Amino acid sequence: MTLWIILAAITALALVWTGWPLLRPRPPAEERSAFDEVVYLDQLEELEKDLGRGLVDESQAEAARTEIERRLLAASRSTGTSPPSPMRRHLTLAILLLVSVPVIALPLYNHLGSPGLPDQPFAQRAPAAPVSNGIIAQARERLEEAERRTVATPNDPDVWFDLGRLQLVAGDSDSAVASLSRALELGDNRADIASTYGEAVTRQADGAVTSKARQAFATALNGNPEDPRARYFLALSEYQEGREENALRAWAALARMAPAGAPWLPAVEARIRETSADLGEDPANWLPARPAQTPTGPFAGRGPTGDDVAAAQDMTPEERQEMIRGMVEGLAARLEDEPGDVEGWRQLARSRGVLGDPEGAAAAYDSALALEPDHPETLLRGALAAAEAGDTTAARARFVRLRSLVPADSEVSRMVNQAIERLDAANAAGTPNQ
Repeated sequence: MTLWIILAAITALALVWTGWPLLRPRPPAEERSAFDEVVYLDQLEELEKDLGRGLVDESQAEAARTEIERRLLAASRSTGTSPPSPMRRHLTLAILLLVSVPVIALPLYNHLGSPGLPDQPFAQRAPAAPVSNGIIAQARERLEEAERRTVATPNDPDVWFDLGRLQLVAGDSDSAVASLSRALELGDNRADIASTYGEAVTRQADGAVTSKARQAFATALNGNPEDPRARYFLALSEYQEGREENALRAWAALARMAPAGAPWLPAVEARIRETSADLGEDPANWLPARPAQTPTGPFAGRGPTGDDVAAAQDMTPEERQEMIRGMVEGLAARLEDEPGDVEGWRQLARSRGVLGDPEGAAAAYDSALALEPDHPETLLRGALAAAEAGDTTAARARFVRLRSLVPADSEVSRMVNQAIERLDAANAAGTPNQ
């Protein structure tokens, strides 16, 4: 009942506030002639002053005085000739407003509101249950534990290093920079700390490799000339400063020295493909040569012989291309009889990609992923092939799957996110992503 009384009082107050301007009488309007008389009298006074100061002579003053007096006489004659505007009270509109607001508001509240809902005092309200997630909770516990260890052993560089890496994974680049800076100071510019610190500074700058980051990566290379993170980001710095060819050479060198199965190699190869395409060059000239796979199964040992290779040297480019096509078709025919050879499907996909058949390459990657759906390199290459073939839906699905398999703080994950964003932008614009 109290609620209804409060609502009625608020409604009444609002109605009075809005209705009173419609009901109050208007003050009588002043006539224009009255204002004109005041103006003309002021003009006469100013004219006498100008005459006394010598600003006008007697003849000019007399002419002006005559004109002002004529206008003053005309204004005085019109005073009182116009009837005042009648006072209008918008009584009908006010009554309509007073009646319609409650009539409309009450049914609307009964329909949309909850008038029967009982009171719930704030002190008795239970807090909302937090959303629990095992992975997030575990990461938070590790982060809190690392923070406690920095308090217990504040001069241990490894403790600050662990905290900085966890903060970097959590996306808190500002805190990561502070923690890793402390670790770098305590660790006497250790190479691994300097490399991670440089990445944190780069993330803090939204992906721009700043001078501070370059200095950190240079420190890392002084301690470890083969540090892949430092080499990658220094090449990225060259790319960002417009020296794409220098960046391409650096990435190609990094890819050539990569150990087999390096988790960061797909990211470097993707950069090589993108940059070489920007420069109008063939990516195959920059990508590292793949070691020959040892064939398995009943078709083992059926690759090209030494005589085949020697014969190929004497062929024209067209004949050599035709021979390659024949070998690719032979491989495709073999895979029809042996569809479980996942490495064969990957080889077929790569071969078709080299031959300029992105649709065939994408189809071969489909078959490889059907056998091994969580192979990161196949997902990456399959996504690129699908995008080149114009199938942005399949490309996006593969990038999303790859993102769930790689570490969230890795360069591969960031590149995959960028690829997904480009595909989404291309789809929103209605253009295929090539």
